Amino acid sequence: MSAVPVPGIGSKPAVGAREEARHAFVAAARDRLGAALVGYHDSRDGAVCLITPASGYRAAAEFIRSQGIDRFDFLTCVDWPAHFTLTLQAYSFETKLVTRLSIRIPRDDFAVPTITDLWFLADWEEREVFDLFGLNFAGHPDLKRILNPETWVGHPLRKDYADHVDIKRPEYF
Repeated sequence: MSAVPVPGIGSKPAVGAREEARHAFVAAARDRLGAALVGYHDSRDGAVCLITPASGYRAAAEFIRSQGIDRFDFLTCVDWPAHFTLTLQAYSFETKLVTRLSIRIPRDDFAVPTITDLWFLADWEEREVFDLFGLNFAGHPDLKRILNPETWVGHPLRKDYADHVDIKRPEYF
């Protein structure tokens, strides 16, 4: 007995369809985001990467969600000497298009709008970035530490973090 393929389950769109979706997505991004779209490029793994200023983060995230990008993959942050880079990745089940949105956040302004209303899975990811880097997500429904205790002082993945915990290790030898 041979297996009968089920449409949409385990099937990949044709390369032409994927490229068509990518081109349509980039054209729509240029049109809708305008000057807020600082740049875009294709990554080595095939994701379409959009770059906007921090002020355009929410509008760009709304645009991505409106294009049928329905699965939130991750949100991550990198601390650079002069700024933070916040990157979100999302995916379309229908077109298999992977998108990334990156913004630079100045070190003196740690607030960006939440995207938990667009993708509910962003909830814990935003809490993790808040806990480890100190970035505030305005409008987040429950922005509190997720990995460290509430009494923890500072944000341990920041370059300027100083650990004031004095751990006494026993003498083994």
